[in-house]
Amino acid sequence: MMKYLTTFLLIVTFDKTFVNAVPASETKRFTNPEEMGGHYQGDMVVPKDAPRGAASRPSWQRWPNGVIPYDMTSSILSNHSALIVDAMGRMEDLTKVNNRMCIQFRPKTDADPIFITIKNGTGCSAHVGYLQNFTLNRTLTSMYAPPYTCMITGIIQHELLHILGFFHEQSRPDRDDYVSIQWENIINGTEFNFAKYSEDDIDTLGLPYDYGSVMHYEANAFSSNGQPTIIPKRNLTTPLGQRVGMSSIDIAEVQRYYGCLLPPTTLSSSTLIRPTTTKSSSLNLIASISLQLVLLLFPIHINY
Repeated sequence: MMKYLTTFLLIVTFDKTFVNAVPASETKRFTNPEEMGGHYQGDMVVPKDAPRGAASRPSWQRWPNGVIPYDMTSSILSNHSALIVDAMGRMEDLTKVNNRMCIQFRPKTDADPIFITIKNGTGCSAHVGYLQNFTLNRTLTSMYAPPYTCMITGIIQHELLHILGFFHEQSRPDRDDYVSIQWENIINGTEFNFAKYSEDDIDTLGLPYDYGSVMHYEANAFSSNGQPTIIPKRNLTTPLGQRVGMSSIDIAEVQRYYGCLLPPTTLSSSTLIRPTTTKSSSLNLIASISLQLVLLLFPIHINY
């Protein structure tokens, strides 16, 4: 009997298709390309019946063996392609445990039934997770249309974390303990971007709320008047979000979600934050120590 292999395409795009689109009268307000795609929470492409969370609970949201095949389309300039591959490599290095890779991005082959396609488009957006049980085009969009661009290491890593199965930090069920949403400052019609999920939808992986996560909105995200839409409760001067690179807690989340994290006593010094191309032993040491302190305070607990 002949067997047929159905190939599912996961496209990572800066797409021109708008879902929950921003009202036309409001689009002129946007300067952050992550807010331009018009998708769920700005840049997340999610099937309507898919669970949602900082890390989606179902195991089928994880990429098998942590391997993510990709297809880099010709719409991505060669220098931008190199930047994306470099951002992938940084994530691979940062999440290693005892020099063993936890996740791997690689070019797709004919044997890969599910993969992501990376292309240029409108805004920065990506599908969330592996989505094994869904028949759809899986996309990661990365816009380059000066002065707007997603070709920044931190933004690329943000979208790749969506691909790995992660949602925005401020969607956590405990977010109201840490931030206050200023609904009156949010652009009319975009309030859905600040939805909070229940513990049934989201897995915080036993890790603390991270103001400095690369997955956190900035303070004035979707602001209608330039005033903050998110205010930290614990420290009013704490910056919210950044697009430099993965924080130590972001790193630990990936390691835990993909089942790679060993006890802190055996944690490899390869798990270091590397926000720029400049290698600094002092920064690496600080990042390594901070990560190990986080792990000591918050023991491993993975929900499947």
